[in-house]
This record gives sequence, C-alpha cells and structure tokens, in this order.
Amino acid sequence: VSSHGLNMLPTYMERAVSGGIHPQTEPQVVAQRGAISRLDGCGSFGQYIASLAVEQASRLAKEHGVGVVSVFNGNHAGALGCFTQRLAKDGLLGFMAHNVNPAVAPFGGCKAAVGTNPLSFAFPGDPFPVVVDLATSATAKGKLYELAHSGDQIPAGLALDANGQPTTSLAEALKGILLPLGGPKGYALAVAVEMLTGVLSGGTLGPDVPSFHKVPDKPQGVSMLVLAIDPAGILPLDEFKHRAAQLAQKITATPPAEGFDVVQMPGEREARLAQTRLKEGIPVKKSILDEINAHLNQ
Repeated sequence: VSSHGLNMLPTYMERAVSGGIHPQTEPQVVAQRGAISRLDGCGSFGQYIASLAVEQASRLAKEHGVGVVSVFNGNHAGALGCFTQRLAKDGLLGFMAHNVNPAVAPFGGCKAAVGTNPLSFAFPGDPFPVVVDLATSATAKGKLYELAHSGDQIPAGLALDANGQPTTSLAEALKGILLPLGGPKGYALAVAVEMLTGVLSGGTLGPDVPSFHKVPDKPQGVSMLVLAIDPAGILPLDEFKHRAAQLAQKITATPPAEGFDVVQMPGEREARLAQTRLKEGIPVKKSILDEINAHLNQ
C-alpha cells in the first residue's frame, strides 16, 4: 500500500529522532478481564503496538472464542489491513479501528474536528483473505501526500481549503481540511471509531491528538481497538471458508462495468499486487529515497 508504506518512512524517522516516537519503550498490558485487555502503547512505534495488540487478541480469541484489546498512548500504525489480515490468516474474523488527529470536517462543518479514523475488517478465505480497509474520510491523507510527488490537482469532493471552501488544488487540500466519506455516513462512522478507540480506551480523544506530520516531537497518544472472533464457536472454519467462497463466486460473477476488466473481492487487488511485488520488487520514487537517505546521513 504505497501511500502508507515507504512514502511514510521519512516522517517516522523524523518522529523517532525528534521524540514523537519512543522506539525503545515496551508497551504494557495494564488491565485484563477474561477476553478483554487494555494495552498502554507507551509512545512506541504504532506498527509495533498494533502487532502486539493483534497477537494478544488472537490468543484471547483462541482461548475464549473472542478477544478484545483496547490500546491507548499509541502512534500512527499505517494501513490497518496489514494487521487484520494476520487475524484472518490465523483463522479468525478480525476488526481494527484507530483514531487519528483531526483532519476532517464533520458533516455540515467547515473546520477539522474528527480524524480520518480508519477501520478494517478481515475474514478467512481462499486463496486470499477478504480484507476491508478504509478511511472514513473521502480520501486518506496519505493518498494526498503520495499525490504530492506526482501532481497538483485532486478530484472535486475530497477536500476544503484552509478557509473551509471546496478545492481541487492539492496544495490547498494539504493545508486544508478533508471531507467525510459519503457525507453524513462517513462522519457517523468516524464518530463510531472515536467511541471505540479514544473514548473507550481512556486515551487521548481524537480532536486533541497532535498532527503526525506537523508535530514530530510529541507522541500522538492515539488509541486503537482490535477485535478477534473465532468462527469455530458458530461454524467450523472449513465451512466458513466454503460459504465465503460461495459468496465470492456469486459476487465476482457480476459482469464488469465499462472501464473494468473484472469484479474483485475487497482486498483481492492488494493481495495480487503483493504477490507481484514479492517477485519483482517494490517501485519507490527517487524523491522518497532521497528523503530517507537525508535522514540516515544526519
């Protein structure tokens, strides 16, 4: 997922050096009751915190049938589908949500008050898990930063400028405010994510989370929720996969619309691209490599 991978590495490096990420701290379980656990991320790398939360949720689900891990005091974790698909590959149904700093106007508003607040689901399947991974904004902020290396315009309906006016200028969008996905629907989902993360964890509420890019010297204090469900408590895993395959067959048999070659299941395009990249390598823009090297040479 190029917008959430190496393109973000220079910022992670800057935050680790400046104090916004504490690379040597170890996240701690501060409470556990049955299948529910609370994890203090201790300001560590978001990806490391998320990995620990997924491991714990998987263990709890296999023991109790369901595992829930609430995380506070974390940092940006990147693409959530990278974590939920691990649960799917463990034969579990996975869900993850993550609050972030305010970058999106609430429906009817013209100032940023909620985050892009991503969420992800993943389900066991053959040959690939079914993975849903999306921001609750009209576009992920990382997609705009990726476009910054290749263009200066964005489609209408994605963002407002700093004055709260609609814009198609990439530069103005980066300085401005994103719009929620599908208007009131994306806004409602963003609030739901905030309830499941910042509110439930007892951590920093999204509107108070510092910017990932603009405040490199301060931990973000973001919150996450990881949920794992063992389908074997309801259906044997093989039967679940069989029924999932039946569903996929019925959906992907749909004739493609004009401009499309095939109908795919959620996550299938990324899974096929991952197979290709593992064989052929990952293309990286020279500007990104230059930024990484500049940090390494500091």
